[in-house]
Amino acid sequence: MFNVSWQTIKEKKWTILIYSLAVILFLWMYIALYPSFSKSIGSMTDYLKSFPKSFMEAFGFEIESMSTFEGYLGSEQFTFIWPIMLIALMVSCGSAFLAGEIEKGTIGILLSQPVSRTKIFLGKFLTGLTLLIVFLVISFLGIFPLANAYNISYNSDRFFKLGLLGLTFGLAIFGLSMFFSAVFSEKNKATFTVVGILILMYVLNIISGLKDNLKNLKYASFFYYYKPSGVLIHNTIDKWAWWVFLGTFVISSVLALIWFSKRDIAI
Repeated sequence: MFNVSWQTIKEKKWTILIYSLAVILFLWMYIALYPSFSKSIGSMTDYLKSFPKSFMEAFGFEIESMSTFEGYLGSEQFTFIWPIMLIALMVSCGSAFLAGEIEKGTIGILLSQPVSRTKIFLGKFLTGLTLLIVFLVISFLGIFPLANAYNISYNSDRFFKLGLLGLTFGLAIFGLSMFFSAVFSEKNKATFTVVGILILMYVLNIISGLKDNLKNLKYASFFYYYKPSGVLIHNTIDKWAWWVFLGTFVISSVLALIWFSKRDIAI
């Protein structure tokens, strides 16, 4: 199991390096801009007040986010850029771990070794968790030295809390990716299925904020429970977020293991 994991980590070293470098560069850019941005907060706030409240809420944006460093970074980095990078990393890796191996025919090499399918799955699974944790650590611990370099004060507790929420969010996406990777024999099918589900969830979350009679649709969306502004501005997390993300992760991961262990694989 650990040999499979280590080999996969070596194969993905450039992937995590590129993602880590990208997230640091985005952080650096936004943090470097904050001192100048903070001087124009008043005019920016007045401009944002002209937008309908329902429109702002639909896209997870709050006017209060402009008044603090935490809120600013939450709206600029962790509402749009960071979730996209996290989703791309987890979906691409999850889809490649099983469906990608089957599509390339390299799964035969793994199955020919004296290792059970369960251990192969767990090895790939452990790799995904490792990549997720590395990405999270760099994403959040990178904030503090950069903020210090620009003499910006911050609330580290709220960033750590958002990191925990981001971890469960990433686990849910990875679990879904592994499930569809176990179901399909082509990487693209697994990738597009998960991406399609996430796009549908995003649309449902937006529609629920624009139409009052459709407001309950938000409960079917991951993006309703992943609210950076709620953590960084109000220090709150929806109590159901943990259940939804961790429940999705556990159920989809178990189903993925069962499916991969029992399915027929042409070698």
